[in-house]
Amino acid sequence: MSNYLELTQLSDGSIVLRRADDLENPIVKIEFGKESRDFLNGEELSVAKEMIRAGLESVSGQVIDFDDFFENVKRKTSKKNITLH
Repeated sequence: MSNYLELTQLSDGSIVLRRADDLENPIVKIEFGKESRDFLNGEELSVAKEMIRAGLESVSGQVIDFDDFFENVKRKTSKKNITLH
């Protein structure tokens, strides 16, 4: 199982956080309705990233820098890199 994570917008418009080697089983899936997509004007990926960051903060009880979070996970796991695309 890969330690690489990616945040990706799929062809159907949904956004998933998944392991790079497991395209079929996302860890998180976010879908915006048409009205929300129109309002966000192409910024869905940025909003999804912030939604995931907020969720991590909620369960950890502290403010988390999304990029720093994954860097810390990388240091705590094996020598394999964790990448967020």
